[in-house]
Amino acid sequence: MRISPLFVLVIVIIAALVTAGAAAAAYIGVRQIVLQSPIELPPPPQVGAPQPTAIPLLAATPTTSAAAESTPVAANVTPEVPPDGSAIPVWTDPKRVTILILGVDQRPGEAGPFRTDTIIVLSVDPIRKTAAMLSIPRDVWVKIPDINAPLSPNRINAANFIGDQLNYPPNGAGPKLAARAVEGLLGIPIHRYVLVNFEAFRTVIDALGEVTVCPTERIFDDQYPDYETYGVITVEFQPGCQALDSTKLLQYARVRHNAGDDFGRASRQQEVIRAVRERALSLGGVAALFGQAGAIWESLAENIRTDLTFDEILALANLAQEIGDIQSAVLTLRREGQGGQLLYSTLPSGEQVLSPIAEEVFALVVRLFDSGTGAPSGSPAGAENARLFVENGAFIDGLAAQTRDRLIGEGFNVVEIGTIKSDFPYPKTEIHVYTGKMQTARYLAEVLGLDGTAIKVEADAPPGIDIKLIIGQDLGR
Repeated sequence: MRISPLFVLVIVIIAALVTAGAAAAAYIGVRQIVLQSPIELPPPPQVGAPQPTAIPLLAATPTTSAAAESTPVAANVTPEVPPDGSAIPVWTDPKRVTILILGVDQRPGEAGPFRTDTIIVLSVDPIRKTAAMLSIPRDVWVKIPDINAPLSPNRINAANFIGDQLNYPPNGAGPKLAARAVEGLLGIPIHRYVLVNFEAFRTVIDALGEVTVCPTERIFDDQYPDYETYGVITVEFQPGCQALDSTKLLQYARVRHNAGDDFGRASRQQEVIRAVRERALSLGGVAALFGQAGAIWESLAENIRTDLTFDEILALANLAQEIGDIQSAVLTLRREGQGGQLLYSTLPSGEQVLSPIAEEVFALVVRLFDSGTGAPSGSPAGAENARLFVENGAFIDGLAAQTRDRLIGEGFNVVEIGTIKSDFPYPKTEIHVYTGKMQTARYLAEVLGLDGTAIKVEADAPPGIDIKLIIGQDLGR
């Protein structure tokens, strides 16, 4: 069984952010080290195409995912730091920033390409100082954007492998294709990505000291894959709170069999993420890690691939310390009498995958990430300048014009109205999003009194249109 290093991914983000902002001296020293030698995970071998272009950890100009090119990137930091190190960059963009965190099971000597056994979406609202994370199981069956059969549709964890294998696109390859696949599944823009293996884990945890977790039931696995020996060992955890060193915490986060499989592991790894963050904050945050900033950064830099710039990491460090509790969720199976966003499906080959229930996925995304618009002052409707097309799907005379006037009064940019071509009226209102402008879509749903299930991500946008509102009979009453 391969390792799923979810814990490293968000720990790297949180611990690196907390560590990076330790003090001006650490900032100056580490910045010079990394600027002189940007590195990333070893590139995959050539497979019928040139190798992906190296992604410097400290790119001079931040790059954006192909899917987010039409969306303003939430990356507005103060890049200049005085020579005396008296200021650390500050995150000044008020818009929500969403980071895709990918984990690969890269063992020593392996070059890839790799499937991402761990996929987490971490979203931060700089205005409300809130954050949330969503874990996506690796077997979710999705369309891989811009890729044809037989490679698409595929398991979502294959997107990074395919992207690196096909060199898509040259300046991002696997992580960018994975970001596009996640955007299609969740209906939200991804602004940045981080891809990492777990070599940095012990360094981070050893710097913090033992971390306390609280399993609620016994975990026993006599077939646990040992990373160092490539064999199996027995691991066991009794219920109750306990402080674990880096080796035991690694096992707790990785164990899968007899521990809830992928879904239980994802929840447990999110527990580890929160526990590591609490440990860092209990030690005094960035100041506690000042003396070890160089060692931690060196370990991270050798095992990370990202389009976050160093200034952005430092700016996020300041922001991270102001955030309260991190909300979390996992896409889970729908079971009898219980909610869920996924169903088991069987492929013609006989393999079992997880099919997403689109309306349930979108509803979870709205509940988790949308505690508010996170927009700057002024009308949230104008933040993205989305162009709306309002269609009368209820077959009620004048309803499109009435709705247009109402929405213009709320600050929306309605550029066209019409009546839908259909033999039957729409019973429920639908919001079709074509260009990723989900902030406007969510605010539109809020204004109209709709929940997140009304929002649908669509392709083939009408010319000059970002969002189409199809008014149903539910709004025509």
